[in-house]
Amino acid sequence: MAKKSKPAGGTAAKVNKSAMIREYLDSHKDAKPKEIVAALKEKGVDVSPNMVSIVKAKAKVKRAKRSAKEAKASHDSSAGAKAVGAAGLDAALTLYKAAQGHETNPAKVRAAFLTLVEQLG
Repeated sequence: MAKKSKPAGGTAAKVNKSAMIREYLDSHKDAKPKEIVAALKEKGVDVSPNMVSIVKAKAKVKRAKRSAKEAKASHDSSAGAKAVGAAGLDAALTLYKAAQGHETNPAKVRAAFLTLVEQLG
């Protein structure tokens, strides 16, 4: 396996270029890739506009995943409330049919009544 060559100046501190790009983007939200390249070049960091574009795109994907998880979590919490409401509607329909004289199972009518009483408090 080939060894990586060391920089000519000895052990130079490695610069995380992606982190530098993200840091610059935090303070300059609407910066274009060429602007970011120029600004980082002044700091002594050499990056390409293509690398900047890739880092920006990955940040958007992460942000989209995060918001999708939050949306799913809020949907899941509201879905439970909808399921409880649906159970109440089913119970009310069962009681309505029983009151209209339709043949219904007495155990089903009793369970429907108890469900409504529990939901109404």
